[in-house]
Amino acid sequence: MKTRNRGGLLTRLERLGCRVIAVHQGFRFRYGHLKRLPREYQGERHVVVARHLPNQGDQEWVDFEERPGPDPNLPERPEPGTPTCFNVVFVEPYPVEEGEGR
Repeated sequence: MKTRNRGGLLTRLERLGCRVIAVHQGFRFRYGHLKRLPREYQGERHVVVARHLPNQGDQEWVDFEERPGPDPNLPERPEPGTPTCFNVVFVEPYPVEEGEGR
């Protein structure tokens, strides 16, 4: 009886181990600075990856850029197993113009 319980326990642990690996590989992060549209621009805008930079260690780095108008690419449903990508975008404030109060 103990052998069967031990075998079931080992099978369950193997399945749980596979799930942990699948969850860990389910996402990735992409880092980059954003080149903004001019402050005067009024209207819809979207962000694109302008270029890929060399990785820094295990981090993926890119240059993001704002573009005028709506995003021409409709969001697609990812294929199963494709990791979700989180963009970490660093945005500098617009420069303070003379005569502008804070």
